[in-house]
Amino acid sequence: MTLTPLVEPGWMNAILPEIILCLGGMLLILWDAFAPKAKGALAPLALIVLIVGAWSERLVIGGTFFGGTYEISGITHLFDITFFLAAMLATLFARDYLDREGNEGGEFYALLLWGTVGMMLMAKGLDLLIIILGLETLSICIFVLVGYARRLPISNEASLKYFLMGAFATGFVLYGTALFYGATQSTNITVMARYFATADGSNPLLTVAFVLIMAGFGFKLALAPFHPWAPDVYQGAPTPVAGWLSVAPKAATLIVLVRLFTAMTPLLSKVPWMHLVAVLSVLSMIVGNVVAIVQRDLKRMLAYSGIAHVGYMTIALLTMRDDNIAAVAVYTIVYALMNIGAFGVISLLVKNQNDPQTLDDIAGLGFRRPYFGLALAICMFSLSGLPPTAGFIAKFYIFKSAILYGHTTIALIGILASITSVYYYLRVVYYLYMKEPAEGMVVETIGDVFSVGALAISMIFILVIGIYPTPLFNVAGAAARALLQQ
Repeated sequence: MTLTPLVEPGWMNAILPEIILCLGGMLLILWDAFAPKAKGALAPLALIVLIVGAWSERLVIGGTFFGGTYEISGITHLFDITFFLAAMLATLFARDYLDREGNEGGEFYALLLWGTVGMMLMAKGLDLLIIILGLETLSICIFVLVGYARRLPISNEASLKYFLMGAFATGFVLYGTALFYGATQSTNITVMARYFATADGSNPLLTVAFVLIMAGFGFKLALAPFHPWAPDVYQGAPTPVAGWLSVAPKAATLIVLVRLFTAMTPLLSKVPWMHLVAVLSVLSMIVGNVVAIVQRDLKRMLAYSGIAHVGYMTIALLTMRDDNIAAVAVYTIVYALMNIGAFGVISLLVKNQNDPQTLDDIAGLGFRRPYFGLALAICMFSLSGLPPTAGFIAKFYIFKSAILYGHTTIALIGILASITSVYYYLRVVYYLYMKEPAEGMVVETIGDVFSVGALAISMIFILVIGIYPTPLFNVAGAAARALLQQ
């Protein structure tokens, strides 16, 4: 009997960025263990590892590997860049935050790197089992990072909540995968796509599997009604972690859903499953924006805001065309810039981390610290979708693609929800420039060169993409078309 090897030539090249990140994480832990007095070098080392990993993407050759379970393509490169960008910004903001809190350690940056590896596995996995492996790698890193400030009760509580609810969500994904295997006799998305091309959708296993998969991934996306964990976890997690958590895992989950929905496209026209996705999208946009209005805690406000933004992105999943996929890819990059930037400014507030960071804490910040106030204002303008920011362009293409392919009602709901969000985003700007802090209640804001640089990156790219988005959309469009032609 001849066995076909599952390791093809060039497999080392295919996982080169992942190898760099894994080894880099080990290096950081060893550095912390053997040079404890040189903790100041941990963040620069982590940043170097991320830059080298991102640069190595240029060396990776496209194709499928490991028995057709792992794919390198234009769309995976684009999402990998999103993961690297999110990790770099989180690292830059974490340097000052951890040093101020006395928590800096090599394991923090290592977990950030390994979590990025988990997301890359999810993005490149052509098999549901590989995707689950990446999901669990990511989840374990998040469990620890959320509770990293172990001396703070609020951080411990957030970690426990995410752990318990995350375990349930993973169970849904695993059970849904088992049912998909029972119906299609495979967990490989390529093989499943051939089954879906001729399936009639009458098999009840498929319906139950789809619902379970959406429930599990809906938790990771914080789609309503799977969202209750998000505000508590974001509030309790270290602020740079909350910013990273609000963006990167959602991007990884979205590319997984893009792959699944693309494979199921022939079947989706025969079954009402996408009505469920539409309901989740509408519910998320409404719940996220309405509840965010009454929030005074900045991190909780951004948590509910994130629920609404995932609702916008989910609109594009209703039709798997190149415009929709490109719009999702661009939105994830833009969302990483503006949301991590907003969390980054909040992380610079010097106060007891057990206490909430409220609107009152940023009163007058635009005049006391003009640079930080400007950065937060630009992030708020972009999150609200005001031109000429990148947030406007990202929302415009999402709504345009929805209307183009017949989802006009949902697009209109999204536009109205986005208009509603302008109130609570501009309320932040109002407090920055038009509200005086209460006497004796001024909260200091301290930032080092790392956080200043991270804010510069966020602001520059938010404005550049908003004014000249064509290159990014050309790259995303080409990657989306290549994915659909496979």
